[in-house]
Amino acid sequence: MGAVYEVEHTQLGVHYALKAFTLEDGHVDVLKNKFLTEGKVLARLHDQHLVRVFDLNFDEATGTPYFVMELVLSDDGSTRTLSDVRTDELDEDCVLQWFTELASVIDYIHEQGIVHRDIKLGNVLLSSDGHVVLSDFGISRLFSERLRSDVKAVNTMVSEAATSARLMMGTQGYMAPEVARGEEATPAADSYSLGVMFVYLLTGIWYEPGSKVFKLLETLEYRWIDVLPRLLAENPAERPTNLSDLVEQLRSVPAAEPEKVEEPPRRKRRVLFALAGAAAVVAAAIGYFVFARRPAPVAIDDFDAAFSANGIYEGARR
Repeated sequence: MGAVYEVEHTQLGVHYALKAFTLEDGHVDVLKNKFLTEGKVLARLHDQHLVRVFDLNFDEATGTPYFVMELVLSDDGSTRTLSDVRTDELDEDCVLQWFTELASVIDYIHEQGIVHRDIKLGNVLLSSDGHVVLSDFGISRLFSERLRSDVKAVNTMVSEAATSARLMMGTQGYMAPEVARGEEATPAADSYSLGVMFVYLLTGIWYEPGSKVFKLLETLEYRWIDVLPRLLAENPAERPTNLSDLVEQLRSVPAAEPEKVEEPPRRKRRVLFALAGAAAVVAAAIGYFVFARRPAPVAIDDFDAAFSANGIYEGARR
């Protein structure tokens, strides 16, 4: 629905991220309302692992709605998300830190009456100090009536002929089974998406229902085997929604003892693809693994590379 630019405030000289609405066809009115709701909601949330929103307005020249956010950059000055990390170079302590931070912020947004609906690697930014920041609430669902009234949210419904149908929103591969069936997204759907993310970060394999990836977790990351299957339960009622409890459970189980080597500053996780040729060996030995394709990003090329909003914010697409 939107394009993100790095902009500079022409008076303050401060750099921000500016998100502008770009959709020109489809359910434009419905999705424009959701775009505006995203900005209003984020402006009301306060957590160190959420992007902050400072401004929301319409460009006078084009009528394009936009909102201005904190610019989150990694240690090398680039914009990086968890989709950019290499799983074979991750340390389990780092993965546990990210899980802890995301569990905390997801619990927080659920307490505020929000289902994110698009928890995925590409929506988790990496800050310069290695912490994670959750972004992109463009398809979030508000189940708090007080919050809905406060931001004047509208139902995401489209009318087709004599029937009404709900727009199914989410990302293929991360979407909980009940959401894919057209049911309403609940906090349990966010739990499922979080489980998909961390199966991938720990094993390098995309989760699919019915796959044998948990067998791999038993071997490589045994303390996660009591947590991730619960997040990925087929029945949403069986998924934990208080994610901080899972953090306590993970931290109560010590990591496996590192193998004795001459220089073990920190044990690197024994990821499936860390050894050269391991993928071929495992594929031959364990033929029943199901490898899920990573969802392909959607490219949007039909908008300007530069953006100027009312002469206040000027910059280029990130």
